[in-house]
Amino acid sequence: MVCVGILLSFHVVVPYTVPQYVFSGLIMFVSAEVLEGVNLSLLSRVMSSRLSRGTYNGGLLSTEAGTIARVIADATITVAGYLGRDMLLNVTLLPSLVICVLSIVATCFTYNSMY
Repeated sequence: MVCVGILLSFHVVVPYTVPQYVFSGLIMFVSAEVLEGVNLSLLSRVMSSRLSRGTYNGGLLSTEAGTIARVIADATITVAGYLGRDMLLNVTLLPSLVICVLSIVATCFTYNSMY
């Protein structure tokens, strides 16, 4: 569903509209939040017990991973801005689409060995 939301966000042929933005953003946000909950639940099951205590625990690590992701996203938006306003939307969505597709492919290839 995240991939569908990303694909609906691209500005390809027809003019980009407010309903398209709202609908695709809603699909992406809700789907990403669901995935985050599932991923953190799975992470808590496989995480070492040493990471559940002290200052450098799993919560801090997931927070830092989110911060690094935001920094990378901000840098991507800045670099995409140099390409011009017309290409800004598609260029910033492209890395998300690539990561989403690669995640789906990796899951398909490794699904049976994940338990």
